[in-house]
Amino acid sequence: MKKQNKTPFILFLTAFIVVSVLSISAYTGVFKKDGMAKDNPRYFPPIGKTGGGPLQLTTSLDNEYYFDNNNVYLYIDLKADKVGNEKERSPLNIAVVIDRSGSMSDKNKLEYVKKSVDYIIEQAGVDDYMSIVTYDDYVDVLQRSAIISDKYDLRDKVSKIQPGGFTNLSEGMFEGYDQVNRTYSRGYVNRVLLLSDGLANRGITDRFKLADMVKDKNRRDGITISTFGVGNDFNENLMTDIADYGKGNYYYIRNSYDIPEIFANELKGIRNLAAQGTKLRVRFPSNYLSPNKVFGYPYELNGDEIVIDFKDVFSEQTKSVLIKFDIKKKINQRISFESELTYEDVNSNFKVVSSQDSRYIQLGTDKEEYTKAKNETVVQNVAMFESNEMMENALREADNENYEGARLKLKEAQEYMSEQMNTVTASPEMRKQSENMDKYNDELKSAETKTQEEKSEMQKSGKYDNYKARKKNE
Repeated sequence: MKKQNKTPFILFLTAFIVVSVLSISAYTGVFKKDGMAKDNPRYFPPIGKTGGGPLQLTTSLDNEYYFDNNNVYLYIDLKADKVGNEKERSPLNIAVVIDRSGSMSDKNKLEYVKKSVDYIIEQAGVDDYMSIVTYDDYVDVLQRSAIISDKYDLRDKVSKIQPGGFTNLSEGMFEGYDQVNRTYSRGYVNRVLLLSDGLANRGITDRFKLADMVKDKNRRDGITISTFGVGNDFNENLMTDIADYGKGNYYYIRNSYDIPEIFANELKGIRNLAAQGTKLRVRFPSNYLSPNKVFGYPYELNGDEIVIDFKDVFSEQTKSVLIKFDIKKKINQRISFESELTYEDVNSNFKVVSSQDSRYIQLGTDKEEYTKAKNETVVQNVAMFESNEMMENALREADNENYEGARLKLKEAQEYMSEQMNTVTASPEMRKQSENMDKYNDELKSAETKTQEEKSEMQKSGKYDNYKARKKNE
């Protein structure tokens, strides 16, 4: 019998094994948990469909003509359709991170927090993951991330939390991230809820370093974070930064008895997930324009492209962005702005949806043509966002106890808004921003004679009103 030559078979088998190993290696190197490309921020899955998803993208320019203006404004609205209902809600994977420092014993703050956690435990469903982290000088994990099997036992553990020492906010927060990351799952609301009533005085305390670390964690792990500041002793600038770069919400809780209601509102808002991995890219003609300011959300600038990472978007949620461009040289030809929204449609098996929108500017023939072509909706939003930024500048002056400087900057903002209201129909957002400025102005009048506690409340209230107006959370 003739001996069979096995060389071709061996070569085929070897090639098959090599390709299989490389494929598995590539898969595990890029993907993490449920196929999500969490380790590679530049990775985007193949486009599943164009348009037709639950998010609606619209863009508008303040004017389609260039005449002698120094700036161009691009306004972007992102709106989510209503998805699901009360019975069809998104599963949760949340970590509740509780400040148990000594100051939490004041005004029954810790007791109200316990009521909030009891509510969250009671609302937890059969597919919800929950963890509880407490911190003072040290960090304790009261409940590791898991589906709650014994709600009574967990409520009993929560009831025994006692106030302790200092405030190691950073370590408590990072432990919260770790707990959520342990059970991370695509299609879940993967979020940390961080509460504090005091200044971070242990661990990492630098505001900008913490913000950078949160930004990095959000980009790498896809976990969002909302912050809850209680009373008048916490650092509201830090808590706002964490929420902004962590793609969550910030809450100022003036009265301890409001804690349960605000926690309940946060949970209600995140019950119906519409999209994940939501990212907006805006390409602009960099030879004519340079970005001056992006209002509303943190962004990254990559050459001629502005990138805003929204992460999770929920049912009926609206996100608005205004981009202000400086004109570098006279626009003498038709130029374009190309916007692209990409996201995973949670309710369509995570198909990646892409929506595009284009806007154009061309050289105007005269001033009258330019004036008639103004877009009233965009001009209204320019007035709101610009005055919001001017009020932010006044708040910063007051932070440094330069109250006269704060009053002058706020007066400029009020005069600017008044002028805008005379040239365009005032929108509800413009009126609300005007009310916020008037309210803060009344407080500023007697700033020098206020107690430290009153000054702190004045600043936190003013900043929170300005934050909500900027995010259009009213």
